Amino acid sequence: MSDRKVFAIVDDDEACLAAISSLVNALGYCTRCFANPADFLASDVLRNVQGLIADIRLPGISGVLLHDALVKSGITLPTMLMTAYPDDTTRAHVLRHGVSAYVSKPVSPDDLLAFLQAAFA
Repeated sequence: MSDRKVFAIVDDDEACLAAISSLVNALGYCTRCFANPADFLASDVLRNVQGLIADIRLPGISGVLLHDALVKSGITLPTMLMTAYPDDTTRAHVLRHGVSAYVSKPVSPDDLLAFLQAAFA
């Protein structure tokens, strides 16, 4: 079994999901990908991941609410939320509530690498 760190990625945009997953893998990490938060929450991946990368706008519940639900259930994962519609109010809110990174789409490789490395600092 690989000792590479595993990150869950949740995004309903198939192209974005594939691009982020490919980049995370190229940076030396493993990924488990989900098109919606319900599939992520219903999976066994929560026991096996070291971080979460999620879009803010998702079907069912937002990335913000997904992070909040994990925290309320006692699961604390380094979390990066990404959005095509960044705003300062949301940024302040999510960072104040424990999100590790809030980035604009398209996600820069530098921002992604910084998050991945900080997750284990």
